[in-house]
This record gives sequence, structure tokens and C-alpha cells, in this order.
Amino acid sequence: MLYITVLPDGPWLAVVITQIVAILVAVGAIIAYFRIGIWFSPDAPIVSERGFFGRTVHFAKADAKYILLAEVYTSDGLESRPTLAVMGADDRRLLRMRGQYWSPEHFDQVAAAFSVPTTRIPGTVSTGEVREDYPASLYFFERHPTAFIAVAIGATAATAAILMVALTYLRSLGA
Repeated sequence: MLYITVLPDGPWLAVVITQIVAILVAVGAIIAYFRIGIWFSPDAPIVSERGFFGRTVHFAKADAKYILLAEVYTSDGLESRPTLAVMGADDRRLLRMRGQYWSPEHFDQVAAAFSVPTTRIPGTVSTGEVREDYPASLYFFERHPTAFIAVAIGATAATAAILMVALTYLRSLGA
């Protein structure tokens, strides 16, 4: 349908290019999601984690000092999901698991693999409350939501500018 509406005006090539780019980004995100993993064994001294962007992190189980468990409200505030963070020396986050990606059974397996105390935040809390009491357990964009919003706005503006320049260039070719 989109092609039919833009065909008479001529920018159909821009629509095709945009669609191809969107499909490639979506496929890349799907592949990255399914490559996420945590590898450990009850007897092995090392834990490995591959994150969404492909970075693999290794740490020794002996570096863990405690496990933080919390039930955290989602961004819409109507639901909550569990979160687990394995914390090391100086409250450095070694591993983070969130309930939208991992099941409760996975949380139990990871918690059982470490011989460290577990700190459970009572009740259901917001990300802001976790940020106040345990900021190191959160990812950068959760610790600094304003910076994350600024980056998102900048990326959106840059993408729009690139698309506008590409569309102008394609129109000049057709003229």
C-alpha cells in the first residue's frame, strides 16, 4: 500500500531504501537478542555473559560479594518484573538479569551458583528507588535517564536529517 501511495510522486526509491534498512535493523536486533547468554557451572570458577551488543564479559565467582533481588515496576507502572544483580567489591555490578528476558528458574539457577548472601528489596519498587539505594546495580541509561533521553532525541534527529538529505538527493536525480 505504501508503494502505491508514493509511486505517483516519485519518491518510491526512498521508501524502498528505508524499508530495507528497517528490515535489516530488525533482523540484526532479533539475532542479537537470541545470542544473549550467561554461561556458568556450579563447579566452574568463571561466569561469562554475552550482552545484546555482543560484548562478552567474564568474571570470577569469587569476586561476587552479594546478590541483589528486587521486584521492579515496569515503565508503565502497572506491572512489575524481577531483577537480579550480582554485585562485587565496591558495589560494582558483575551481572544483571531482568525479568523480561529471563525466567524465575534462570534467576534461581544463577543465585544457587554463588555462595554469597542475597539482599532482597522488600515489596515492589520503582527504578528510581533502586537508583537511590543501589545505583551501581543499574545500567547506565537507568542511572542517567535524562542523558538517555537526550541521546534518543539526538539519534532520532540525526536519522531524520539523513533521510531528508537522501530524499532531496533522490529528488534531484529525478529532476
